[in-house]
Amino acid sequence: MNRVKTGLFVAAALGASANTALAQHTFSMSSEVERVENPLLSNVSPGGVTVLRFAPSYAFETRGERYRSRLSLSAVVERSSDTTLLANRDFPSVGYTWGYAWPTSDLELRANLAESATRNTQFADFGRVTVDAREREFLTGARWNKELAERTRLTLAATHREVDYDTPLLEDYRELSVSSRFTWDQTETVAYYFEPAHSRLTPLSGGPTSNQTRWLAGTTRALSPEWSLDAFGGQSRVRGLQTETGTVGGVRLNYAGSRLTSGLEWSRDVAPIGSVSRYVRNELLGVRVGYRMTETATVNGRYSQSRSTDMVTGRGSLFALSLDNQLAARWTSSVGVEERRSSGFGGLSGRGWAVRAGVVYSYSSGL
Repeated sequence: MNRVKTGLFVAAALGASANTALAQHTFSMSSEVERVENPLLSNVSPGGVTVLRFAPSYAFETRGERYRSRLSLSAVVERSSDTTLLANRDFPSVGYTWGYAWPTSDLELRANLAESATRNTQFADFGRVTVDAREREFLTGARWNKELAERTRLTLAATHREVDYDTPLLEDYRELSVSSRFTWDQTETVAYYFEPAHSRLTPLSGGPTSNQTRWLAGTTRALSPEWSLDAFGGQSRVRGLQTETGTVGGVRLNYAGSRLTSGLEWSRDVAPIGSVSRYVRNELLGVRVGYRMTETATVNGRYSQSRSTDMVTGRGSLFALSLDNQLAARWTSSVGVEERRSSGFGGLSGRGWAVRAGVVYSYSSGL
């Protein structure tokens, strides 16, 4: 894995030094203070903690006549007032994407190394919080698109992921996924697709592997200048210690008006989880609404719910409300509140909330 990571940095350096026609630099820095009550959503709250957070981000993008590349570097630095509740953490991230286009096809290669907190990732995907730990994900992938005819195209993709944790309570694993998608554009605003895929999950501790075979059929369409829809459904079969077959599907509906934006998303899928290092069925529901009150101020609301079944039953919900205000050409302020609820095996439930305020500086040049 170290050899592959070294290749990522070498490829990034070569792409950044290449002779290019267009180049763009993007930089941002966010600083915020957050008060979090019951961060691990225990059934009895141990109290609250204040977190100071800094998040610098830099991206360098180049474009030529046929190729494009993007190098991104970012980090999240958190300092906690009570490390017994939340540890001090540094989460770096580096990614590189390279693409090349021919007259009727294109190729994209990407690699990314990112770290995050499990109390956020596991709650978002499975509605539960097992432990506050560091999650490191290293991902490499390739995607090839080919126009078969005037309105049909084929996409082939392969992804390799390695996920590890800094706690023995969660199990490291490796996942390899391959997929293909056949798309037919009925009109300029309506398209249909069929996507078979296969993935294999291998625990790095030497436990039993799991295999997932699935297919999806769906449609994407612009319902009007403001509304768009993506709906899909299919079947998934997981083979591991036992074989399980079930339906998967989802729908995404988006609205973008002059002042109001909104979105609705629901999905039923299968995803890997580190607590048992296997595929687990989950359901996700999300609703978001944004309203631009003035030329510089926007109110955003969001509600999401996640549920997992099988051996790791859990249900969680999140409600967040924020006010974002553009202070100047490159400065934006944000204040917000958030409430989280979680219930798991045995009926135990927990509730937590957070209040945060911060500022963001962003700069972009070129292209």
